[in-house]
Amino acid sequence: MKDLSRRSFLGGSAAAGAGLLLAACGQVASAPAGGDAPAAADAPEEEKTTEAPATMEQKVVKYLHVTTNQAVWDESFGAFFDTFRERYPEYDLQVDPTVCCFAETIDKALASFAGGISYDVYYGHFSYISQFATAEMIQSLEPFLSADPEVSKADYHVWATERIQGQVYSIAWFTNGKEYWYNADLYAEAGLKTPKEHEAEGTWTWDTLLEGAKKLTKMEGNNVTQWGFWTPSYSFGWHWIHLMAYGATWWNEDFSAPAMLTQEFAEGTQFAADLVTKHRVMPSRAAPSENDVAADFNTQLLAGRTWGSYGTRTIEEQIMSQEEPFTVEMEMLPKGPAGRQVVQSINANWISSSSENPDGAWDFYKFWLSQEGQSFIVPLGGGRYVSNKNFQGFTVYDYEDPEVYARSAEISVEQRQVVQQNDVNSAWTENWEALELENKTVQEVQEEMQRVAENALREGGCLC
Repeated sequence: MKDLSRRSFLGGSAAAGAGLLLAACGQVASAPAGGDAPAAADAPEEEKTTEAPATMEQKVVKYLHVTTNQAVWDESFGAFFDTFRERYPEYDLQVDPTVCCFAETIDKALASFAGGISYDVYYGHFSYISQFATAEMIQSLEPFLSADPEVSKADYHVWATERIQGQVYSIAWFTNGKEYWYNADLYAEAGLKTPKEHEAEGTWTWDTLLEGAKKLTKMEGNNVTQWGFWTPSYSFGWHWIHLMAYGATWWNEDFSAPAMLTQEFAEGTQFAADLVTKHRVMPSRAAPSENDVAADFNTQLLAGRTWGSYGTRTIEEQIMSQEEPFTVEMEMLPKGPAGRQVVQSINANWISSSSENPDGAWDFYKFWLSQEGQSFIVPLGGGRYVSNKNFQGFTVYDYEDPEVYARSAEISVEQRQVVQQNDVNSAWTENWEALELENKTVQEVQEEMQRVAENALREGGCLC
């Protein structure tokens, strides 16, 4: 395993880095407090780490988990679960894992709930809260927050919460912002300033990115041998990047209607589509050419991409493990005519509405959100953005820039959704592919998306 960076914590100490190293290796370690967070000594850990008396009857906390079967995943979560058991010996934590991906988790949760099989906590992800909310499988956290003197709803960033009818239903234990990650060696070979240099000069814009991507895209005849840029614009959640750069969004401010018929929406979407169709610096999802190389960042066939901190797992496993790894750097998203914002994608667990041990569920939930609990997800690429305003974020590797994370957090916003979000997501992917194929104009896509979104909002309402 690689040593921790000298910048292991935002504002952290060498001793703090040592604590994270233990957590990152799967050993139990108390993560240090950052900023105004309470010091570890303030928590009654001595009392929590004692073994339960033989006469104590443990109460079950049953958790529906997700595993990727990756070693780093299972080791990190295994250490997390073991530490919770040590801190809370009064509970019998029972972890019921499903193997990636989310479809299996959703099906299992829905079937269990319908069949009267109770869980206390569900593994959550922003992409499927609508299905759980529709089935009334999850409960509000408001009563827990109101009754617990140790925490306050005001402690958490709005972008790290999920709300239904104004009430908080979840708080993120894992948050992903959006950054620009690039191969600095390819930039140097092309004689280009890096995004970091442009950012320092105030010239890091989408137009700058495009001009660089044109020079970084290489051709042999009509075939692409190296791509300049990639971003998953086909994803509703990622297309926010271009919309916000142009001052557009999917929904109006009070969430009473879609906002997809604006000129700003058209300009942001046209710029994104032109990357594929006009400038050909980004591969087509709808009609990939078998003669073009795959846009593979790990093998230096792609110069730069939008990504989240979860990508550090891939960078470590597939790039830094190479005999001669290339130079990876990161920078904030480029600015557009309206500036830039970061939309946070979150993993936020939910307490089951049929929980048989809600107090235990809440203690388990809080441990996820604690500074100590957060330390265990750092090897997974988590902890760079933290939901608690009083905590400092973590960084591990030399190629990570804590200032990029910190500045991105300052301009972060929530990913706003409707209950029937799956319908909207599917419609966007289909319409994006139509843009790539040039079977629809941007105006036609706007009109179609407005119609789908209006129906979804009218029939199911918003998660707000």
